[in-house]
Amino acid sequence: MNTTISIDKKTRDRAAKRAKREKISVSAIVRILLTDYAEGRIQIGTRIPMQIESSEIAVDGETQTLMDDVLNTWSKIR
Repeated sequence: MNTTISIDKKTRDRAAKRAKREKISVSAIVRILLTDYAEGRIQIGTRIPMQIESSEIAVDGETQTLMDDVLNTWSKIR
């Protein structure tokens, strides 16, 4: 069975260039990736940085009121 996949030209060209250096075909790379994905050896998704930094910014009362108004308006729209 054959399956056709679509890869944008820039990505395909970059992968083909590296594959040529490593003496492997792009189709072999796709098979390896799909096999590893199917067998759970790789995961695809978004990763959130483990370390989250936050800081507090002091604002005057007028600015705080303005920000609160924006949040209230936003909450009503959603």
